[in-house]
Amino acid sequence: MLWKFARTNRLAGYFLGKQLRANPVDPYLGLAPGDIEVPIVARLLGVTQRSVREGMDAAALDGCRFLRYCPRCMSLGYHTVVHQRERHDRCPIHREPLLAACRHCGEASAYRLDAQLLDAPFRCRHCRRYYGSNSPPPLQCTALTRERRIAVTRAAIG
Repeated sequence: MLWKFARTNRLAGYFLGKQLRANPVDPYLGLAPGDIEVPIVARLLGVTQRSVREGMDAAALDGCRFLRYCPRCMSLGYHTVVHQRERHDRCPIHREPLLAACRHCGEASAYRLDAQLLDAPFRCRHCRRYYGSNSPPPLQCTALTRERRIAVTRAAIG
């Protein structure tokens, strides 16, 4: 959600990174999901604190400290906190194994929100290549189909 907000408002990643806490941290060092202040993010995005908390708590409870992703989802410009949960080893949408390292350089990326990620989403922070394919994901992300929303929700609550 934060990436979409930054793109829509043409905000630089470092600027948005500084807005996520009352006591800002270096936006290039980034924040783990549990370090972000829920009321501030909810106000910034115009959503309820509950929505923000639900999305972040899932990642913090049993989440992997490295980015885990489905290449097919990343090609579509999509990633979910469900991918971060250790108990899941497959994407709930595509049923393909989740990856924890870049397919190009083999490096794992810390699961942190920072200026580098916000400025170049869906890319490896080490080699800068796209996680999903060799081309950027579409600028206009399409909504998940009903079946895909159900799959993600079931994985989130199951």
